Amino acid sequence: MPQKTMTNKTMTNKTMTNETKTIETQCQSLHLRRIGKIRAICGFYILSLLMLGVVACGSSSSAQAEEPALLVAPEEPAGGGQTQHTPPTALPGQPVGFASLTAAPTGGEGGQSVVVTTAAELGSALKRSEPLIIYLQGEITCTNLLSVKAADKTLLGLSGSKLVSAQRDAATSGILSFKEGSTNLILRNLTFESAGAYDCDGRDNLCIDGTTRIWVDHCDFQDGVDGNFDCKNASDEITISYCRFRYLKAPLAGGSGGSADHRFCNLWGSSDSQTQDRGHLRTTFLGCWWDEGCRARMPRVRFAQVHIVECLYSSSVASRCVELGYEANVRVERSVFRNIKQVYMDHEGSDSDHQGSISFADCLFPGSTAPTSLGTAFTLPYTLPSPLSVSEVETKVRAEAGATLSVK
Repeated sequence: MPQKTMTNKTMTNKTMTNETKTIETQCQSLHLRRIGKIRAICGFYILSLLMLGVVACGSSSSAQAEEPALLVAPEEPAGGGQTQHTPPTALPGQPVGFASLTAAPTGGEGGQSVVVTTAAELGSALKRSEPLIIYLQGEITCTNLLSVKAADKTLLGLSGSKLVSAQRDAATSGILSFKEGSTNLILRNLTFESAGAYDCDGRDNLCIDGTTRIWVDHCDFQDGVDGNFDCKNASDEITISYCRFRYLKAPLAGGSGGSADHRFCNLWGSSDSQTQDRGHLRTTFLGCWWDEGCRARMPRVRFAQVHIVECLYSSSVASRCVELGYEANVRVERSVFRNIKQVYMDHEGSDSDHQGSISFADCLFPGSTAPTSLGTAFTLPYTLPSPLSVSEVETKVRAEAGATLSVK
């Protein structure tokens, strides 16, 4: 009996051992399932928090939340056929002349690159506080003037891009205006195309208002309603290089301003009363082309020191080219005036206290009457690198002025 009892106890112990193992296995399985659930729940909450963080970052201010999304230009070729953009440093040319007087503009150098395809996206990018390189892609339609204060921005027009406005009235015409306080800007390879000249107190293709350290290079300005490109209100340290100005559309008569043909290209200084412009509006026009359709104001200058160098004038409808206004001081060098009726006009006449000055050096006047210099032009505060011979100017300007850069 004692032996049998021992056997039963042994069997009982084995049974208990098996049951214990079963219970332990079940507990381990339950424990693992609980851990799995806990991990799943934690993962869900972590993902939720991350999503909330993204939303919170994207809506830190109501202004940011309303801004359209921008496409980030990849640093390396990405999938889907996207190609790398040519960086600005790879493009030929650097700012010279008055724009480089204090410190040459660097624009968005060192900043992120973004692509814009609408006027809203362009406005959003320009308003950002950080440096940006902004690529314009395709045809961007402007239904109203885009007026913005911008700093540390580079605008580059991709091949085939253009800014277009079909508006031809005082309220909604114009394309882009930089407001007072804008600074350190570079615009290259942009095409501006408006509805055509109309003297209705409208807006310009481009206007710089209280803007400093700006380089506008290889841009094409067409058919501005009021002007193609104007400058006012103590803007300063400006260089405009290898830009093309023209009118391809017929002017519209009957506007409130009274002019039947308002193809007046560039106004530099808006009024004789704007005495704060004294010592400002200093501008270099280098390699620019006033092409067909330009009638006057190439440019019309008040107060400013303006250096026109290696430029071409060839509009068959030009009634006058350079216009001297109140205290204007213009220096023209190595430029070509082809078949021009009146190379310059003095608006002040006998007002010797405020009469402008203009000088011509090493210029050509084929089919034009060579003018006589008036007064004493200012002394250049800078030296231009690699000056052209005047005999080379017309060929080079015709080949290169306008949106001719290869930006991809």
